[in-house]
Amino acid sequence: YTDDAATKLTDRVRRKCYNCRTTDTSTWRRSNLTPGKVLCNKCGLFERTHLRPRPEQFPHKRGPM
Repeated sequence: YTDDAATKLTDRVRRKCYNCRTTDTSTWRRSNLTPGKVLCNKCGLFERTHLRPRPEQFPHKRGPM
């Protein structure tokens, strides 16, 4: 697996997200914060919206219901 955006994909080389390390996503995106790296759709959209890498776990903002 590779997280390099410039690497040509083949049957033996597949992509993985630079941030969360997933290998399965609907769309691959290029990182603006770390040029040359690829991100999964979730991490790429979060990075573009919040201008920071997507955290592994989100803190719970809501209390018990």
